[in-house]
Amino acid sequence: MKLMFHDWMVQPIASEQLLPARFAQRYRTREIGQEDPLIDGMPIRPEVRISRREQRAICLGTFKNEALVGYIWLSSGSYDEDEARCRYVLTPPNESIFDFDLYILPKYRASLGFAAVWNGTNEYLYRRGVRYSYSRLDHYNRASASAHDHLGWKRVGSAVILKLWQIEVMFSSMFPWLFLTFSDDQRPSIILSPDKLND
Repeated sequence: MKLMFHDWMVQPIASEQLLPARFAQRYRTREIGQEDPLIDGMPIRPEVRISRREQRAICLGTFKNEALVGYIWLSSGSYDEDEARCRYVLTPPNESIFDFDLYILPKYRASLGFAAVWNGTNEYLYRRGVRYSYSRLDHYNRASASAHDHLGWKRVGSAVILKLWQIEVMFSSMFPWLFLTFSDDQRPSIILSPDKLND
């Protein structure tokens, strides 16, 4: 049996740099292709890697002096969750992204690693017309929540997920509120909206 508590968040994509220029210029952010050897070194389960490839998810890496500092994955339009059986549908579709698996290499966690990754990601997204980024957070991951607080993110919904062998039950604060699934082929859709940013 496994019990999970998830929060779904949204944050605006800013037009300005999130790091002072003197710090931002030390880092470079670029796409990491699915066949790049760097992907092989990431702690991603094989079936999850396949799912990300099938969904055409993009991996962004942030580098300092050619060394990888951290990375983040992005999916547009919709995203099939890899920890629970649901599909996130993003609105507005042409201005939204789902970000997940933000990872900072251990040696950079006591530095500007997180800020550098998100600064590069924010710039990358803004240039492509994205204005909202959604993400899923473990309800008890206070460290991640604190790191994002100053970026203006807000919770748009939450869920409790219970897994019993092949059975999965989700109680959600959003439609469809409650659903029961028996296989990975069953994925109810959850529509995410940025309305909470105006509350």
